[in-house]
Amino acid sequence: MKPVTALAKTLPDRPLEIWPGPMEGVSQEYFVQAANSLRLVERWMTPFYRVGGGRPARRRLQEFFAPFAAGGVPVYVQLMGTDAELIGAVAREFLAIGAAGINLNFGCPSRRVTAGGAGGGALRAPDCMLALVDKVKNAIGSADLSVKLRAGFATWSEIDCLLPALAASGTISRCFLHYRTVSELYQPVSGREERFRRAAALLAPVPLIVNGDIASVVEGRQLAAAVGATGVMAARGWMRDPWLLRRFYDSTVPDPETGRRRFFTALTARNPSPGQTVELARLLWGGSHPETATARRRFLRECGKSR
Repeated sequence: MKPVTALAKTLPDRPLEIWPGPMEGVSQEYFVQAANSLRLVERWMTPFYRVGGGRPARRRLQEFFAPFAAGGVPVYVQLMGTDAELIGAVAREFLAIGAAGINLNFGCPSRRVTAGGAGGGALRAPDCMLALVDKVKNAIGSADLSVKLRAGFATWSEIDCLLPALAASGTISRCFLHYRTVSELYQPVSGREERFRRAAALLAPVPLIVNGDIASVVEGRQLAAAVGATGVMAARGWMRDPWLLRRFYDSTVPDPETGRRRFFTALTARNPSPGQTVELARLLWGGSHPETATARRRFLRECGKSR
């Protein structure tokens, strides 16, 4: 993805909403604790909580919610499933526990998820998706409800019908949009700015939060200005620059390399497994970096000891 070039448009005189991407499999308790200890986020959106197979005990919901809430910032809980009544009930429970809002995941591209109609699979049946959003909104009343979705299932032209209907429903406070379609997975795709600009126009007046391959403050601000978005969500870019989210509004934060080392120290102090340590190093520095190689050697030594 090429970086956004110089743009004629400027942002309105309002602060951007800056969101951490909900990283399934990464945002585990030790990760959240480390991020909270360094004040890396001003709000959380949790990875999706899969709703299905019966109503979970409140204790399980509290255990899921607690690490995020310990940071003292608003926590928005992301839910994923196909049973609108059950999702509504779970949403009410999370709001009672202290969630600041609920987000519905219609973007996960995993084939195991989409095969059952959940996550990005919901985009294959937009009428059913809209009905689910409406039922969940009715269940939670005035509480904040948002959606996170991809730009269609097979083709991004699908948003031409979906987004206006979503905006007209009056059910959501904002839309988080990843510019790729479900079918495109994480492949290199051109036309990011065009897709976001079209989405913002179709959603108006519902705010658009842009998501996908945002790696710097300059890029995030320019992209938001170009397409008329009100916020930015970063996930992989945040991992490569742990202070990226704060960098949008705080010029005193450490440089990316210093930040990576400080975050890695905070992470390893919470005793992730050797395998988790390797994966964290890979996310922070990449697979060929010396830090990743060192973590991998430690992992192999631990494996040798356990035999």
